[in-house]
Amino acid sequence: MSTTTTAPEAQPAPARQYWMDQLRGTAILLVIINHLRLVQQFWDGAAPWAMVELSEALSPFRMPALLFASGMLLARSLRRPPRRYLAGKARALLWPWLLWSAVMLPLLGWGHAVEPLWWLNGMYTWFLAALFVYYVIGLLTRRVPPGWIALASVAVWTAMPLLGIAHDMAGPRPDKFLYYAVFFFAGAALRPLLERGPVPWPVTAGALGLATAWALYAAMIDHDPSVPVLAQAVVLLAVLGAVGVAQRLPRLRVLRPVEWLGRNSVVPYLVHLPVIEVLVRGLDLPPSPAVFALYYLATLGLCVVAVLLRPATGFLYAFPTRRRGPAGERGEQAARAGAPERTGLTGRAGPTGRAGPAEPAGRTERPGAAGRARPTEHAEPVAGREAAAARARR
Repeated sequence: MSTTTTAPEAQPAPARQYWMDQLRGTAILLVIINHLRLVQQFWDGAAPWAMVELSEALSPFRMPALLFASGMLLARSLRRPPRRYLAGKARALLWPWLLWSAVMLPLLGWGHAVEPLWWLNGMYTWFLAALFVYYVIGLLTRRVPPGWIALASVAVWTAMPLLGIAHDMAGPRPDKFLYYAVFFFAGAALRPLLERGPVPWPVTAGALGLATAWALYAAMIDHDPSVPVLAQAVVLLAVLGAVGVAQRLPRLRVLRPVEWLGRNSVVPYLVHLPVIEVLVRGLDLPPSPAVFALYYLATLGLCVVAVLLRPATGFLYAFPTRRRGPAGERGEQAARAGAPERTGLTGRAGPTGRAGPAEPAGRTERPGAAGRARPTEHAEPVAGREAAAARARR
């Protein structure tokens, strides 16, 4: 009597959630608009009124949406052993954070190289550092429901003024790391619900109505409303409203470019700001709507080229690793049970619970090359591609 032992079948991959790609892609487009108008205002003294108002109105929402989507990746990432988990996050987040911060030094002034807080919080790459911190917290608190971590971050943020510590979202202190933590861990907490179906229409409609009123208020006062608890609650509801809309959007052909941009969001996120700085300074054209459109289309075009070149320039977006042999890869894949490394800003969009974001959140003072301070808002996301690479090498 013989016994046949069969290997367990691989678990089928969850259905791909294209709405996550569209959400990330839309956020990236808005990030580019915001950074372009800020750079144009700084160097040329003006930017089109419509772009200024649009950026101000959407400033409370862009980064929270990206962080919410990144948080949805947490549970899947935590299936990895802790050592591999941390190594993957360091490759996909810390490496591009350091590299692209260094890229900005020639543009903004070499003096920033000796300012530790500038590296942490003074550049648009702060988002990657914040994501790494959140993933580390997620690992350390993996036995605690993420909803409790979200509530704890709100409690600490609210308690700061009571302890005599004024909120400083625009300074060198990484206060925004604490403010935005609620959105990351809320994404992790709500992931199981969003996997079951779209956000109900009543919640979507109510959230969008509230978000519209909040956006108009933000545009009117010319900065993000910062009322503790209320600001975070309203913005979180607005993000859920945006998710509800994105979940119901059909896969129209006209939206495919946005979807593609969202699948590769880490590249335009990292590339766009150096391109904008070089274009605005180098061409030095008088500000006008036509010039803004020219800069915007040129930036998008160069971001697309950067995405197409990614197979040859992957080291710019994640720290390169040595290739392992086929047998080692198969064993590693079996051990990982099909859980790819993802971090939020993605190069490939994944199924529900695996998609993540990108733009920055919160304006900060960003010194210019001449030492002047200027406001800027930063954006974000990055995800590993081990699973895709392994499939490609089979």
